[in-house]
Amino acid sequence: MSEATGQPLTFNTLGHYQWPAMAADESIRNFSWKIWKRFGGKDEDPFISEDSLKWASDKHSAGIESPPACGPIMEEMQATFAEWICDPNPSRWLQLVVLPPADTNDLLRTWAIEHDHRIIDPPPRESLLDHSKVASVPLDCENTLVVIPQLERWFLRHQDGMMHVRRLLLQASKTKRHLIIGCNSWAWQFLNKAVSAGRLLPLGLTFNAFDADRLRNWLMPLSQSDNASEYVFRQSKNGLIADSDYFAKLAARSLGIPWIAWHLWHRAIRVRPSDQNIGHPKFPDEQTRWVSELEDLSLPIEDVDAALLTLQALLIHGGLTEEELDLATPSVDASNVLPSLVEADFVAHQNDGFQCKPDAYPAIRSRLVSAGFPEDKL
Repeated sequence: MSEATGQPLTFNTLGHYQWPAMAADESIRNFSWKIWKRFGGKDEDPFISEDSLKWASDKHSAGIESPPACGPIMEEMQATFAEWICDPNPSRWLQLVVLPPADTNDLLRTWAIEHDHRIIDPPPRESLLDHSKVASVPLDCENTLVVIPQLERWFLRHQDGMMHVRRLLLQASKTKRHLIIGCNSWAWQFLNKAVSAGRLLPLGLTFNAFDADRLRNWLMPLSQSDNASEYVFRQSKNGLIADSDYFAKLAARSLGIPWIAWHLWHRAIRVRPSDQNIGHPKFPDEQTRWVSELEDLSLPIEDVDAALLTLQALLIHGGLTEEELDLATPSVDASNVLPSLVEADFVAHQNDGFQCKPDAYPAIRSRLVSAGFPEDKL
């Protein structure tokens, strides 16, 4: 909700995303801490030792837990398109939604299912290199909104892998039916360069970045227990309750992306294995969850160029098999690079495919941008 009007927020056009900034004093502390560590400095003793804690969720430690669909973004999406959907003769028939990567819930698809809109799925991956399988997409169907959730699944970054997406974009630009196309921000950046997609589709829309208050209001109810007693979240370094300053740091580290923040938050939550219902002798009457410091991930030092090319391809496509990755990055031997990226917690291997881990995305994006790769835009 907008505090000024009390009305639901609506999406903004690309280029107006308000990236949450780290507080100046926190940035100075982080820089000073890195210099201190480089010259052998030791951390101050924490309030409770990390060695005495364990993951609060075994699922999350294994990298297989996913957040629930983000309700605030679903509300923004509905507020953005409700009137347009009902307009029988809109000034624009086509809408583009661009979301950051690692959206495991496929929010646009989830929203379309919730509101009973028609969804068109991508062609099978094995047909993307087969020009004989390129066919018209049934866009001009019954009088209903048509949603294509993940444009990144319609192509493979290969000289023979762009025909399906070219055909789709050309059709979409000429349709006279309400149509929403969704695309992740890295795929959209690539398609603008590769096939001039921005000339065929309108300026994209995206959600409003989550600041400290929005994150806290969304995360805290999701993190509470199912029984009558609520958890109290305390920082392991000082014993203080995770407050607005902590969530401001979380907003900056997660780039304002709620599902990234959820993964960072749950990665940080710890319990005492000896007795999960007791936080500390100083807090005997509360159910304490300890929140560790947000971790800094570093790339494997061997063959950084190959690692960055691999990570960029995984972001663009939203995940690839090893065979598909070999096609998308012919200069890289995926079998040599992927194991080190998995070991370093940058990449997850599930269902025969590889995806960038959501909690590693801020570090991945930072490394790609600093190395001169074309950055995505929100």
